[in-house]
Amino acid sequence: MGLLTRLLSLILLLPIGSLAAEPLRVGVSFAIPPYVIKHEGRGIELDLLREAFAGSGYELEFNYLPLERTFRMLEEGKLDAIINVKPGMLNHAYLSQPVITFHNRVFTLAPIAIQQMTDLKGLRVSAFQRARQILGADFARIADQNPRYEEVARQEGQVQKLLLGRTDAVILEQRVFHYYLAQLTREEQNAGRYSVGEVRAHDLFAPTHYHFAFRQAAQQQWFDRQLDRMRKDGRYEHIFAAYGMTSSATNIKASP
Repeated sequence: MGLLTRLLSLILLLPIGSLAAEPLRVGVSFAIPPYVIKHEGRGIELDLLREAFAGSGYELEFNYLPLERTFRMLEEGKLDAIINVKPGMLNHAYLSQPVITFHNRVFTLAPIAIQQMTDLKGLRVSAFQRARQILGADFARIADQNPRYEEVARQEGQVQKLLLGRTDAVILEQRVFHYYLAQLTREEQNAGRYSVGEVRAHDLFAPTHYHFAFRQAAQQQWFDRQLDRMRKDGRYEHIFAAYGMTSSATNIKASP
């Protein structure tokens, strides 16, 4: 058997999908666990994408980038899709149906209780980066008037500071908070160190529904069809459950 014949025989034995696979470059934030866990190459949103595009002929390539850069690269054609987009944020893209709901909440330790935005005045408040822009003008005004307000990049540190009593209030997306809460309290050396039972969650901000954005309509339509199927057959909820979460934006209790 000649070399060419042997090569053709090997090619015929390969799965058709491996021959037709086309890269799908997806821009994702560096790390927003449990949504994106970079060092493990997984997370709720990455798993949703993998499941939706399984058998599609596309090979997912995740690009970990600053949030603003993902938007720019999608519009420049350097990415094929990005996560966590709201209507009106992009001009040249096809938005999926709503994929996931984020809910930013205020977390304190008892007895501190937050009933309204003005209750944050005078407290030591630690928020995520760009919270002033994301959480609205009323919140931005109160934050600007509070000399003890800070915005930090390391969100695990926010949770740790709260549990140690080094800040009065933490503003964070609820699943991110509970992910880090569980991580911190699961470590044996932290046993009894934190006041986990005193954590209280307060609602000041409405949930935000996010879409995924695609450069091609065919990719967006495929994703939407598969997402519908995943919701109907339970795979969507199963992905959340794998991270100890639920897809609901409400009633996530302050516990590890």
